[in-house]
Amino acid sequence: MIPNANGQSGRDKVLELTDLVALIGESVALRPKGREHVGLCPFHEDHKPSFAVVTHKGNAFYNCFSCGASGNAIDFMMNFHRMEFLEALRFLAQRAGVELPSSREPRADPDAADSPSSLRRANDAALRFFRRSLADSTLGADVAAAFATRGIDSAMIERFALGAAPASGQGLLNYVEKLVANQSGAADERVDGATIRGSFEAAGLLRRRSGALADGFRNRAIFPICDELGRCIAFGARSIVAGDDPKYLNSPESAIFHKSKSLYGIHLAKRAIIRSRTAIVTEGYTDVIACHSAGFENVVATLGTALTADHARILERLCDTIVLLFDGDIAGQRAADRALEIFFRSSVDLKVCTLPEGKDPDELLREPEGKAAFEAAIADAPDALAHLVASFARELAARPGLSARQRTVEAMLAKLASLGFATLTGIRRTLVLEAIAKESGIAASELERTINATKRPADRSEPAASTTTPPPATKRGKVERDFLSILIAWPSTALGRVADVHGELAPLTELIAPTALEDDAARAIYTVFFDSVESGRASRGSLTMQELLAELGDASQKSLAAELFSLGSTRFADEAQALEGLATAALALERMQQRARLASAPRPTTPEEMDQRLEQLRAAGPRPSAIARTARSAT
Repeated sequence: MIPNANGQSGRDKVLELTDLVALIGESVALRPKGREHVGLCPFHEDHKPSFAVVTHKGNAFYNCFSCGASGNAIDFMMNFHRMEFLEALRFLAQRAGVELPSSREPRADPDAADSPSSLRRANDAALRFFRRSLADSTLGADVAAAFATRGIDSAMIERFALGAAPASGQGLLNYVEKLVANQSGAADERVDGATIRGSFEAAGLLRRRSGALADGFRNRAIFPICDELGRCIAFGARSIVAGDDPKYLNSPESAIFHKSKSLYGIHLAKRAIIRSRTAIVTEGYTDVIACHSAGFENVVATLGTALTADHARILERLCDTIVLLFDGDIAGQRAADRALEIFFRSSVDLKVCTLPEGKDPDELLREPEGKAAFEAAIADAPDALAHLVASFARELAARPGLSARQRTVEAMLAKLASLGFATLTGIRRTLVLEAIAKESGIAASELERTINATKRPADRSEPAASTTTPPPATKRGKVERDFLSILIAWPSTALGRVADVHGELAPLTELIAPTALEDDAARAIYTVFFDSVESGRASRGSLTMQELLAELGDASQKSLAAELFSLGSTRFADEAQALEGLATAALALERMQQRARLASAPRPTTPEEMDQRLEQLRAAGPRPSAIARTARSAT
């Protein structure tokens, strides 16, 4: 990026002013460990913290030592929140209070109607329309009355950005036509009307009826569904008139919305979840709103689907305990059993809570003593395994016959095996077996033998493949990495002077050019340092890790840079020692270059050429492998 008058680009200013720990800490529960912060990696299925956020020595970057994910604040927004570069930069600039210079570059081809950016624009516009409709005393009267009946006050309407879809079925369509006619963007940002209408149709906001476009939602209460950043990605629409089926309608799945990966209220709940280390999962929009209204802000809901492995991964990186809050009916119990299969091998503690008298949270919390009863139910919620054993006891009691009891015990043991009983720790394993033994009257040792003999279905989930760059196989590769590890960890040494093979001091960039490094990723990393020094940018301050990562375009390059930072940070006590180490590595690299040139040069044919070649060989220094062969032959 082009620097401003102070020599600093808008991107670099944004990176400098972004608190990376705070940014990532809004999506991942981090804890201090030495000079770093660590947590579960959000980029792969991580059960032991392997994700580190490094902020010392003027740097700010993240790195996973397991899967190799690395980057700065912009990379995190792009890779975790699925943003494009400019979208991520603008988001962070707004967050940091940085005004970016306006771009004079012409806009690229307009986004397709179903692209993420087009869908977000359509959802944002629809959200404004739905909220205005609810505020309208005529258009929103029925929906406002429905909210009031459910005890949803103005504060919760504002907090959850609730809205109303008018009954006419043409309100949003007319609004879209006005947008088409009165585009407010600059001339180079205008989009044709067909694309605008297409984006609303792709988002399910407009639908074809008898060949013509009409509102996708009509005469319904609107619940915006947001991602973790609070961006509207879809809508839930609840009927307000009896018999208007289905009761709930959701936006269709799209490039920005997937039911199995979305949780209602996550953007409002995640800070409370991280703070309390506990997440409460309910089954409906109004349950979440009722809980937040009563002060229980660590509550989210699934979107008409069973709890999925993706939901588990989202919550696992935010908290230690998850409380599943299900209705007491048969469907709720089945949902709890399905959730057990997901969380059985998770690193979080799982509890299953059924509210008194089978009530849902909304019903209970509206009662005079409802808040205290809710609080007690959450506190007394049994561990998931205890819930499982209690269910087993009820089934066993309902089947007094000998054969029926045998089948019930065998089914329970098979279920334990399929859930991953073998992965439980010794103490917990013993407690589960003893609980089942007590209920069934069968010795724990016999139960364990039966479980071990049960063939467990193959686990279909595969661990994420590690993208960590493998260690170099050659001596040259090791020298290149040694050289780079010092530069990355001690970037000011790039301005130093080092001795060449003749003992003469010279600037590092005169001695070592990017072409001296054979490994592609290593060459790309050094090129950033080389260009920084040659352009004079480095003289205004060291190249920080976040700036280096911003210049690297490939994930493998970022991963290698993070790995080498860790290596270089532990090797030297101060900058003077680091410069001495860099000089040694640079000299080794220069000698390797010379030997490579000599090996490819024509053979000398005259005494003068022979003398010149010998001088070059002396300057290149000894070859360790040749010395080793000579020593062996001498013995």
